[in-house]
Amino acid sequence: MNLYTLENLAREFKGRKILDIEELAIKPGKIYTLIGPNGAGKSTLLNVLAFLDRPEHGALSFKGERVEYSARQLLELRRRVVLLDQYPILFTGPVWKNVEFGLKVRGVDKAERRKRVVEVLDLVGMEKFIEADAHKLSGGETKRVALARALAVRPEVLLCDEPGANVDKENQEIILALLGKINKSYGTSVIFSTHYLSQGRRLADHSLMLEHGQLSDMVNENIFRARVIAEEHGRLLCQVGHGAELTLPKESVADSSGDFKLYIDPTKTTAELDCAEPAANIVAGTVFQLNQDKGRIHVGVDIGVKLFFFLTTDQYRDIMPIIGGRIMISIPDSAMRCSMM
Repeated sequence: MNLYTLENLAREFKGRKILDIEELAIKPGKIYTLIGPNGAGKSTLLNVLAFLDRPEHGALSFKGERVEYSARQLLELRRRVVLLDQYPILFTGPVWKNVEFGLKVRGVDKAERRKRVVEVLDLVGMEKFIEADAHKLSGGETKRVALARALAVRPEVLLCDEPGANVDKENQEIILALLGKINKSYGTSVIFSTHYLSQGRRLADHSLMLEHGQLSDMVNENIFRARVIAEEHGRLLCQVGHGAELTLPKESVADSSGDFKLYIDPTKTTAELDCAEPAANIVAGTVFQLNQDKGRIHVGVDIGVKLFFFLTTDQYRDIMPIIGGRIMISIPDSAMRCSMM
């Protein structure tokens, strides 16, 4: 049974669709990440999944039950799902009072409240701050206390809006590690949003990319199904997708008897003339996409599979690729990573 099922779901604001999802199924017990730029619809989708926002069109189901948005049903659902906001607000007073708030509202007795407060503060590494004034905490400490407050009510689903935003690198790593620990230790389903594809790939079981309120398949770019078809000169000749052949170092494929997953790093792949590293794979392809992306040029080339890489603006001016034109690209061994399916 799916945790969430969305069908033809749309949310509008001032007559404009800010969320438009044709179909989406989210499995229970997994970690999902929502990736996309500001305005992509990530926060809107999280609010819909938290039952705090109602779509104008379409259907939303939770564990097989269609959400009808009655007051009684919403109260029950909101006790099973918790949303950690990007800018959490802590109440005036000690940390422990903030953490026990949701328990108190739910009528949990005092002894059990105290037990859970200590347990979750210990989990997030904030047990020493139990008596501290919540308003004197740093940004990272505030997020960790807010996370403890969310966990105290033992939700089935934890939704996090940009959990690593506005905190230092150390606290980012701590918070992301906690999301993984919460999922493994408690079986809590976790869905979090981020701007960074690398965070999602590292932590999540599944990544969903949003662009202009719609799901995009760009998150899966440069990830291909591959299999070994021959061995040549100590390297493995592999069929990639249905239309490309590349060679890989023999040691890079753990099991050459079956299909495996090949990821080609777009930041290490480049036009042949600009490759600083010798490459065994130099292939020709047809340019089908050129986009500007944060000062770089995002290039899509059909080499039998659709491969993406980046050029600097200087490289772009030197090469001047055009849509429909041919280009030679270089894929060094360091750009290719293999994992089992």
